[in-house]
Amino acid sequence: MSIGVNIGVNTGMASDAFVSLRGKPRASVLESVRAEGSVKGLLFELRVEQRYRNAGATNIEAVYNFPVPWNAVLLDVEFVLGERVLRGTVTAKADGERQYERALEEGDTAVMVERAADGVYTVNVGNLLPGETALVRFRYAQLLTLAQGQVRLVVPTVIGPRYGDAGAIGMQPHQVPVTDVLARHPFTLDLELHGDLAGGRLASPSHALALRRTDAGVRVSPAADACLDRDFVLAIDSLAATSFSTVGRDGRGYVALASLCPDTTGAAHPLGLKILVDCSGSMNGDRIDAARTALHQVLSHLDIADSFSFSRFGSAVEHCTRALMAATPRAIAKAGGWVSDTQADMGGTDIRQALLSTFDLGAPVAADVLLVTDGDVWEADELVACAERAGQRVFAVGIGSAPASSLLHMLAIRSGGACELIADPVEADGAIRRMVKRMRQAPVRNAQVTWDGEARWQADAGPLFNGETVHHFAGFFEAAPGSAVLEWCDPASGAPQRAELRIDGAIVEGDTLARVAAAARMRDADARTRHALAMEYGLVGQTTNLVLTLARADGEKQQIMPALERVAQALPAGWGGAGVLRTGTYSAPAVWSRGDTAMMVGQRQAGYDTPVMFRRQALLEADPYPNRARMHAFVEHLGNQSVPLPDSLDQLEGALPPQLVEALRGLAAAGYGETPVVQALLRAIRKLVTPRSLIARLTETIGSLGRPGDTLDECMLAIHVEKIVRDAYDTKTATSWDEEIPSFLRKRAD
Repeated sequence: MSIGVNIGVNTGMASDAFVSLRGKPRASVLESVRAEGSVKGLLFELRVEQRYRNAGATNIEAVYNFPVPWNAVLLDVEFVLGERVLRGTVTAKADGERQYERALEEGDTAVMVERAADGVYTVNVGNLLPGETALVRFRYAQLLTLAQGQVRLVVPTVIGPRYGDAGAIGMQPHQVPVTDVLARHPFTLDLELHGDLAGGRLASPSHALALRRTDAGVRVSPAADACLDRDFVLAIDSLAATSFSTVGRDGRGYVALASLCPDTTGAAHPLGLKILVDCSGSMNGDRIDAARTALHQVLSHLDIADSFSFSRFGSAVEHCTRALMAATPRAIAKAGGWVSDTQADMGGTDIRQALLSTFDLGAPVAADVLLVTDGDVWEADELVACAERAGQRVFAVGIGSAPASSLLHMLAIRSGGACELIADPVEADGAIRRMVKRMRQAPVRNAQVTWDGEARWQADAGPLFNGETVHHFAGFFEAAPGSAVLEWCDPASGAPQRAELRIDGAIVEGDTLARVAAAARMRDADARTRHALAMEYGLVGQTTNLVLTLARADGEKQQIMPALERVAQALPAGWGGAGVLRTGTYSAPAVWSRGDTAMMVGQRQAGYDTPVMFRRQALLEADPYPNRARMHAFVEHLGNQSVPLPDSLDQLEGALPPQLVEALRGLAAAGYGETPVVQALLRAIRKLVTPRSLIARLTETIGSLGRPGDTLDECMLAIHVEKIVRDAYDTKTATSWDEEIPSFLRKRAD
């Protein structure tokens, strides 16, 4: 028996969203999903195979909603049934629906793929006979972005419950995903990295990694059994900023891609920041913990010249301030309390009203909006339009194992901002550091690319940020261009700036580049042009579907219409507090670096070969987190009630990482005093690394030290020490500790 449970009140979902809770697991018509992909340059291509099996006694129509990355372009689709292989063709939506329905009425088998929403597609497999197994294979391509030395690759696997009326944006009932808390679909993935990316530092906050060297580069896959309950995330770090070009054929002409990574370094300007955090029910559990971690990081980066506001939202919005306030030590301390008190207890996810209210906050003061949310809503186009009209940059931080990244990326990019995704709280520090660097850059207006040939069309570039890739397409008639020049004006001085890229002229075969370019052109085109481009380049969009039909022999034709079998989504890991993201093999980010990490030792013992170039710094990086064991041992030592608590920094020497102790000495020298610094350390390290079994003992022991926040200086000291402890706990390399101390602290110490 299947029970539909409306979770709108408790988790922030609309009345049309429900989670199916079955008494016992039932076999799904979707048996498994397998994917293989490659990354060459910044072009990521993934080939996905969905395996369906009808284990029932009657013919069925299987309907499955699947996600793709936010800017990915769905390309070829084929259907395999026994020895028969069919390829689909793109047609106008109404024609495709009629063709599909007619095939089912005539007893034949048909497959239709349609776009349901941004980043969400629906595949319909009609008239799958009892005992039959079928494969649906498709391919998509995506242009990745290099951002401040990192490329982040995400393979979405699951669609979480979303707030709002899906019908209001044109979705049909069968296109709205349903969620079953007992659903489990096996998932396998194999990626091959080529070129510079194969030499980067590899880490995954979502899965433990298995890696092996190939002649072409490095192959990456989950090390353990995986399923469709969380996005696969691969972060590739330690990459150099590089611009490059690609030229491909487009019919009789050419299409050129300039992937520019300009140096837009300028004077950092003070922040005017409106912080808006999602406190709806879907943020419960791991998500709200990650959000609080990220927000504390934001506060640690504010300076006295900055101003900010703090707001929370769910079904309604709550502004803790009615205007922006100066980022004084007292204001930061007060905001730290707001962050610590933030809970996922405000109902639904009404982002639209929250954004509109936040845009108006403190008007006419110009400010950026920092939105922290899982983005689990349907009304993407309306939100983007609101942000464009407001004229304020939105910097979106997506939280969770499967955030609605398409919405967040579009909302950020169309408003001139940027998007970061945090799948695990350990990612918060790096993500916020990158985001603050962007927010301190004044917006670059009127950037444009000129080519040395006559372009018949161009696709506009996105926002410019220092050290980050911006992709620009152009089409040409008979000759490919020889160079591209990006020009812009410095926001502070108005001085003209330029970055030139020479094009080597090598032609990439195939039509992938032209089709990706067509999708980029469609984003800013009118409805008629969008439809024409979709039909010309075979793209599934708002007005087009992909359809294929398999004519059955007379003896196989079905006399009755198939029974509907909807493939339920698994509940995303950690969603709404249901389950925990960091469990089992996911307890810590899996890292593969140029050093010989403990993870790599395990991989080598399992038979995976480690490239020589990744073994050169084995002595320097024997452990990806070298400080954690020592800090845990320190806390265990404090758990012994017979051990006196330290009251001086000298007593910490040898017990804690030397960089940590040195940073604390800097705080003491800055005027806070040695004893208060040590007391703040004991509180901070207990909060961060105390095992559950020791919490009660340490709380009783350290409680005699008093509560932080009795005075302004104590509030500020607590913030600084917690950041220093977190940095020590998460550090992966032996960097200069001075660079980790906030600039305003270094100035005060000097």
